[in-house]
Amino acid sequence: MLEGGANVVVAGARRTGKTSVCEAALLRAQHHGLYTVGVDLFRIPTAAQLAETLVAKAVANRPPLKRLVYATRRAGRFVGEVAERTLTLKAQAELGEEIEIAFRPGLADRDPARYLEYALELPNRIAKADGKHAIVFFDEFQEVANPRKPYGEPDEITKKMRSIFQRSDECSYLFAGSVEHLLRELFGPSNRAFSQFGSFYDLRPIAVDAWHEGLTDRFEADLCSVEEGAVERIVELGEQHPRATMLIAQRTHLTSIMLDTRTIDLVLVQQGYDGAFEGDRPVNEQSVEQIRRLHRLALVVARRIAAGDAPHAGLNASESYRAVKSLHDAGFVESSGPRRWRIVNPLLGRYLRELEPLG
Repeated sequence: MLEGGANVVVAGARRTGKTSVCEAALLRAQHHGLYTVGVDLFRIPTAAQLAETLVAKAVANRPPLKRLVYATRRAGRFVGEVAERTLTLKAQAELGEEIEIAFRPGLADRDPARYLEYALELPNRIAKADGKHAIVFFDEFQEVANPRKPYGEPDEITKKMRSIFQRSDECSYLFAGSVEHLLRELFGPSNRAFSQFGSFYDLRPIAVDAWHEGLTDRFEADLCSVEEGAVERIVELGEQHPRATMLIAQRTHLTSIMLDTRTIDLVLVQQGYDGAFEGDRPVNEQSVEQIRRLHRLALVVARRIAAGDAPHAGLNASESYRAVKSLHDAGFVESSGPRRWRIVNPLLGRYLRELEPLG
């Protein structure tokens, strides 16, 4: 879709494989000769840093400039000034004088809005100059609407982005985010800047047969023999959740190394599952604290969902429904059927079930 010029939006809960799939798509596009630019907005706190990152990633499609940026950032400010002077007049004419922010870290802080506008335009400028098509990937794109306003007023920055992207005829855009309702608010309503700019694409669940084949191949690549039912148990415990299933498999393999055995059996899988659960304990503790802050009934409702109980029984209906909505919007639960819910992360589900009873 991206190579054909379409813009794509991928939404879903955290740690369900969105970024991995998007990065795999970009890698395939690179192999087909396309230019690619990818940034994770969750890791970029300001407009100036976003500008610098976009420029660095865009010029990386030109190997000589990529090497120059790398050498500059390793060597410091003085060499950065020298590197700036070594840019050819042709490159400056093609890419503009603002290209200097790639070689002088911190320069974009002087005028973030100007440099960010330049950075958003640069991938198309480079693609057009080189006769290429470019794919620009924004991970955790909902951060543009974060109440902290990391890149400026959300309405202003999204209007600016839409205006630039619409004129960028040599670029396709890929957007991913882990807060699905925010992404749909950005791309759905007709009064939003990105209304109908990209098509939503839902990642299909990984089929059980595909899990079985993939995990068996992984174990056999390390000369492990897999007993009957072991891989199926890993998939069952991971509930086909991409990260949880892979983590259980990884811990199972690690346990086999620690016990100096090359046989993956059900006992080893259980030890791997317990190891994955313990390894994720700090993350799950943080998740519970976040759940507590969502709504006064959120933890009660989450624990009921984890246990397979009716989430609303005996509670104020409107308040319990608000609690479920807050859990859904935060990516902790998903619908498993009409009026049925499940915890997205099975390791968090186990943690919720094993919590001490609420006082």
